[in-house]
Amino acid sequence: MSETADRPIEVMPFHAGMDYFDCLSRLHDVLAPARYLEIGVWRGESLERSRAASIAIDPHFLIDRNIMEGKPSCHLFQTGSDTFFATEDPITTLGGPIDLAFLDGMHHFEFLLRDFANTERACHPGSAIVLHDCLPIDPRIAHRDQSEDLRVDAVVPGWWAGDVWKVPVLLKRFRPDLTMIAFDAPPTGLIVITGLDPANRRLNEQYQTMVDAMMAVDLVGYGTARLFELLAPHPTRLLDDPAALRAALFPGARR
Repeated sequence: MSETADRPIEVMPFHAGMDYFDCLSRLHDVLAPARYLEIGVWRGESLERSRAASIAIDPHFLIDRNIMEGKPSCHLFQTGSDTFFATEDPITTLGGPIDLAFLDGMHHFEFLLRDFANTERACHPGSAIVLHDCLPIDPRIAHRDQSEDLRVDAVVPGWWAGDVWKVPVLLKRFRPDLTMIAFDAPPTGLIVITGLDPANRRLNEQYQTMVDAMMAVDLVGYGTARLFELLAPHPTRLLDDPAALRAALFPGARR
């Protein structure tokens, strides 16, 4: 299912919703997390949205803004996420389990899969994990290779989503117990996952099977329209309705 010259490149319409940074701000406002974890910080645009006790993980910080405003604490770990989870306990650092997490680290699906599994173990059943870049509209920004030459003709050529779109596909198959809400947040979508189970080890047990199943698959072969049909993105205006958003994220829960 790798990309071939005789296979058409299927491009979807631009995401029509609000920018993903604004979506994150809405999620913080509605969910009001006390403890927050973020992987992939770069300049701090997403981290500054948090007003919670925070953990930020990045192997090379380039923060250029005030990320401390409104936070009771912010712990910066300049390391890779695998190393962080192997050596640190986020529950101990934050004084309790994670309420909200934003995962935007290395854009290879096997990394995001590990980040999700490791983060879920430090969450609680009412937590939410947010994934970025999983709804690319153009397969040319969804290569594993970050080379700009591969993106020169893309409709959003400055963006590189990598192949993390495979993670929600795998979670749909291997973790149907999760609640997954996708949003049409430009430029590459946003996915919020709830119904978390810190004791569930299926992702760890099936990790290599999942990686082997999707490593050779590219978005041209899988189909961009097929991905959008599977994830069925919601309009981001749902984020402006706290009651409806909570009902969608936590179906059946009394909140």
